Amino acid sequence: MVCQNIFKKYVAHLEFLFEGNKIGLDQIDHFKKRGIEVISPSRDFGLESLGKILPEIVIGASSEYISKMKVPYQATSYLAANAKNNNDFGPYIYKISGRKAGGVPFLSGGKRRQIDNAFASTHRILMGRDAIMVSADNLMLNKENIWNWHFFGDFFRESDPYVFEDLCELETKTGKTQTLKYIIVARSGKTFKRLRIIEEHEKNRIAALDKKNDIHVIFLTNESGYVFAKNSLPESAELNYIVTGKDFDFRKAMRILRDEYHVLKLLNDGGRQMSNGVLESGLLGEERVTIEPYPGDEIMQNKEIDQSSILGKKGLGLDGSELAGAVLLHSIEIGKERANVYTYPLSDEIVL
Repeated sequence: MVCQNIFKKYVAHLEFLFEGNKIGLDQIDHFKKRGIEVISPSRDFGLESLGKILPEIVIGASSEYISKMKVPYQATSYLAANAKNNNDFGPYIYKISGRKAGGVPFLSGGKRRQIDNAFASTHRILMGRDAIMVSADNLMLNKENIWNWHFFGDFFRESDPYVFEDLCELETKTGKTQTLKYIIVARSGKTFKRLRIIEEHEKNRIAALDKKNDIHVIFLTNESGYVFAKNSLPESAELNYIVTGKDFDFRKAMRILRDEYHVLKLLNDGGRQMSNGVLESGLLGEERVTIEPYPGDEIMQNKEIDQSSILGKKGLGLDGSELAGAVLLHSIEIGKERANVYTYPLSDEIVL
């Protein structure tokens, strides 16, 4: 019933946009055919503590639609904060220039927020179960970390162990994959060389390539990237290459990933630049964003907003929401925070 109600509300929203000429006939037909999936942690899995934080977890495509796709269904996850003290108009930023790690810990006022940790953890369990994809640049910026659900969920070990137990249960009950696939986009030999991936691996400084972490790494690259890396990083049960030819072809790489490695869902954790590239290629299905209120004058320091740090602003979406080209599918408000799911229209001719 909850799933039906959310979908009916979503369809009514789409019809309103269609009647107002905000979306076209192809888009509304696509969204309706694509459907959604709604998971209730408490109702579906008996996870009461997690359900108090996230009553519903909404995915912007049905499992039936995803099963028919010839490329993985992709989703991203971000934390963003209002850069101005203006209630909820934005702009919303996903990083703070000049701060360590992009200033992400400061976006929530320097505190670990319960809803974001739950939102990010469940997203990785549900959308990143088959694979997590990162850009080579992001891999090297965070080379000592593996961004699985524990990176966020372990916060609950002490703050709320019942929620932590529920997250463990959710992973088990939704079909835990024994070996995590880590997809690394390294477009060419120049990428490997520029980032010194081989040298850093030889010094055992890249967690994803450390065999004791039991990660299946798949590099997406072109012929020059494969030639550059194959001797120092030879193919094995733990490491493979998808080579798209002389030139790098992202769509081709995604088709191979779906056909040969059976990746149905993919968590795109590659950073804003890569996500924008995937969006431009027509393969980004949704974005999940925890929106934080203005983090305070002390953190923002009244500096001019770096335009490259802006994730969105009220009014940019197809429906007037925050993300350009997107429609707000679902929103959960807890206090002054919001956990939002936005969907992007996909082209059935490309993905099916």
